[in-house]
Amino acid sequence: MSKEILSKQTAGVLSAVINQPHWKKDELTQRMIQVLKEIKQGVDSQEAYLETLLRNVTFLIENTNRAIAFLKHCINEEKFVPQEDFHTLMMDVPRQVNESNFFAENMPRFKEMVYKGSTKEEQVAHAELVYCNIRLVNDLLIDFIGTFLQPNNQDFMIHFLEYASDVVVDTVMHHCQTFSNLILKEINLNMKIED
Repeated sequence: MSKEILSKQTAGVLSAVINQPHWKKDELTQRMIQVLKEIKQGVDSQEAYLETLLRNVTFLIENTNRAIAFLKHCINEEKFVPQEDFHTLMMDVPRQVNESNFFAENMPRFKEMVYKGSTKEEQVAHAELVYCNIRLVNDLLIDFIGTFLQPNNQDFMIHFLEYASDVVVDTVMHHCQTFSNLILKEINLNMKIED
């Protein structure tokens, strides 16, 4: 099958994903605002808020990377594993990250991506946008994999096993990013998070 068909199928799966109730625009906006408020309330300065956002971004990138590795494994092995195996793997990521030097080793790599802007206010607004984007991409990928592994979907999803894992992952991540960008435009993240 062609990459165009893969792309259409991926877009179709993600369209079905974002039509689920927890992806409704108003609910999603409220969840994002609530998460950012909770992060902000847990710190006592803009610097600490930025650092916490950086820490969260670093964690989400690792979480996404683990999910990507899992999806690649499924495709390379040409098999559907039980959804429980995926959930168990993903639930273990925080423990693994916290029991290692992960944050000290990785946060500096993402600092430049998160800390952009000439004033603290610009940096905070940019960091919030980066966090929300990476969170949405991660959540879309997790939901895509959940849909991929759903036994009732295997007749359709088996077509993804006909491609190289890198091709599938690149296509899925491209669409996750595209959908994230569209969602962020729609929910207009210029929402003010009250202190």
